[in-house]
Amino acid sequence: MSAARCIAAGAVLAAGLLLAPCARAQFSMTDDFGAEINAEPTGHYHSPKHFTVQLTFGPYRPDVDSEFSTGRTPYADYFGNDRHLMTQVEVAYEIYQKIGTVSLGLNVGYFTVSGPSPIADHSAILSADKSTLMVVPVSLSAIYRFDYYLVRDDFPLVPHAKLGLDWDYWQITDGNGQIAIDSMGGRGRGGTFGWHAAVGLAVVIDKLDPDAAKDFDTEMGVNHSALVFEYGHYDVSGLGESDRLHVGDNTWTLGLWFEF
Repeated sequence: MSAARCIAAGAVLAAGLLLAPCARAQFSMTDDFGAEINAEPTGHYHSPKHFTVQLTFGPYRPDVDSEFSTGRTPYADYFGNDRHLMTQVEVAYEIYQKIGTVSLGLNVGYFTVSGPSPIADHSAILSADKSTLMVVPVSLSAIYRFDYYLVRDDFPLVPHAKLGLDWDYWQITDGNGQIAIDSMGGRGRGGTFGWHAAVGLAVVIDKLDPDAAKDFDTEMGVNHSALVFEYGHYDVSGLGESDRLHVGDNTWTLGLWFEF
């Protein structure tokens, strides 16, 4: 290839690199035989990022029995001591993107567990019917992700920390599927305030298939996809209010995280 042809090819390549932030640049050159060559500039394309979506799953057992200092264990008596699946979805808006990223996130979860119901006279005897406890946790979080090296060097490990407030809706149904009523006439439905703190680590998986990751970004606006692990302390016991059902836990979650 002649020097003039090399210079021309270099100019085309430079133009493509300059246009990459605006669109997925693609251009053509011709080889010494006049055949068209399709090429793309090297480097990484990332669309603007504004928010994240996280879907996680993990074991959960509400600490209902921690409310009772007399040794009573109503949760364990009716539902056992095993942990059951909690599913959560979090959407977070990014408000700072300099040295790491700061976001404000809204998280909603869902959990149910069933066990034998007490008989209708409110005694300790259990019936063959099933009672169900449902918990729907809702939380607001301030989130910090240290993604500086991901942005600069495509380093795939991104640690994060969260701190926020919780409000968990809960309800208990009897064997007929109706809201349970206790011996004092209280209904088995309510909400409990609390707080949480959590740390975690995202493992970005873009490099497993760079072409697919680029297509995912250009077509769907997904900057990064990652597997995410998180461990958190959830103190949902009323924020000092008495006679509130305790539904917090110390637990971990595992799932997927996407940045748009």
